[in-house]
Amino acid sequence: MGILNYQSFCVFVAQEFQEITLPSVSERRMGVSEYANDIISYIERDLNTVHSLISLESSTWENGAKSTTDLALEITSFLYAIGAQHRVWRRWASLTAFGLFLQGKFLEAAQYACFGGEWEFIKILPSTTLKSQQISDQVFWKLVHPNFSANLPKNTTNDEDHAWLQLIKSIPAKDHSQTENALKEIADFWMAEDEDDWINFHPRSYPDFETPVCAVAALARHHGFQPTSLTPEQFSFLEAGLAIPEPSPMFPKIFSLSAYSTASPV
Repeated sequence: MGILNYQSFCVFVAQEFQEITLPSVSERRMGVSEYANDIISYIERDLNTVHSLISLESSTWENGAKSTTDLALEITSFLYAIGAQHRVWRRWASLTAFGLFLQGKFLEAAQYACFGGEWEFIKILPSTTLKSQQISDQVFWKLVHPNFSANLPKNTTNDEDHAWLQLIKSIPAKDHSQTENALKEIADFWMAEDEDDWINFHPRSYPDFETPVCAVAALARHHGFQPTSLTPEQFSFLEAGLAIPEPSPMFPKIFSLSAYSTASPV
């Protein structure tokens, strides 16, 4: 495809959308099949609107890329929820990562790149200072960029935050037992927080997985972690990060970056 920029991204996503086929397998989120045809129609309408506005010079490729990124995320989530093969929805996660990169959202780009298995792409992401002071974000960015100076407390009384602080040690050390315990703690927290509604599909409300914890689970898997004692509910909650296989990476084979700047995507 060539250099990743606003226009090439929008064009490629529109082409990829035409290749989508809906699977006839067990859904991962209850009720999604009921809305499947409508959601595909809505997304197609919105993608067509993006290109129509650009052709009429009522919008720019930059604005189009922002809208297209949001639609790529919705497609990622929808395909995951409806039970598409992991390599299929993860390819869309890669596209979501590229779109987020174009917007300068490097943390979110890294999270979705983890789902897509875009490990070479993650390496070139700028290790900028995070605006977010969330412990989960600081931990994840530190795991992605070991030289990043994370702003983390030495101690915390919050069980979820404590689990995140454990991951910053256990994943690089390949302490898989500790990693599993921490992921269990975080999964249990969010399942309780969502009052078990996380398993249900809500049309056009996405993503259908908890991005930060599933992304760090994917990172742990990349470092050799394999779950051994998760409950079925815990695995289902973390499945977006833990399941295999990954698709073939799209970077730099399909998309590459211009040499002049990784932060100027025009």
